[in-house]
Amino acid sequence: MAFVLTQLCKNFQGREVIPAWNHHFEPTARVAILGGNGSGKSTFLKLLSGQLSPTQGLMTCPEIPDNNWAITVSYTGPHVDLQEAFTPRELFAQHHQWRPLRPEAALEAIPLSAEALDRPLRDFSSGMKQRVKLALAIWTDAPLLLLDEPCSHLDQAGMDWFEQCLQASLAPTKRFSHRMVFVASNHKPEEISQCKEAFLPTGASVVPLPFH
Repeated sequence: MAFVLTQLCKNFQGREVIPAWNHHFEPTARVAILGGNGSGKSTFLKLLSGQLSPTQGLMTCPEIPDNNWAITVSYTGPHVDLQEAFTPRELFAQHHQWRPLRPEAALEAIPLSAEALDRPLRDFSSGMKQRVKLALAIWTDAPLLLLDEPCSHLDQAGMDWFEQCLQASLAPTKRFSHRMVFVASNHKPEEISQCKEAFLPTGASVVPLPFH
């Protein structure tokens, strides 16, 4: 499996936000997309997730059907909202009805109290919600995982858990022979610890990889 971008770009109101990308990513790609606020890194991940349509260009990956792209990849970011009337247990049960979970998925592994698993998400702090969002995205069985600023709202314990959770969820599964990961980050070392290469949203390679 390879992930190929061919002349993939995005313009808004005539302004080029993402210049044309031409790149071939290996099946085990672990990619950091680095930049500050407004740099285009979130836009780039939304293109890869299928939430945004490119102005022109193509994305191709043998394990992701074109007509089901948006529901085959797994994505989370700052603008993803949870169904706050649900408890984490109810949220995961609903999600599992239409998206298979990876074998290591276990609610009890999220750093929350046992009591919190049965409380409505509207009662959660921002950090608690972020842990649930990350667990849901990382444990969804998908060949392409996209994480936008995953350590937002996390304390040090939460960041340590994120690193361990992601590292434990990089292996292939019965459904998919490989897993690729893209992480959009404002240069936070905890967010990109598993990444092997880095790019700016312009497509320029960042060498050496920061913090490694």
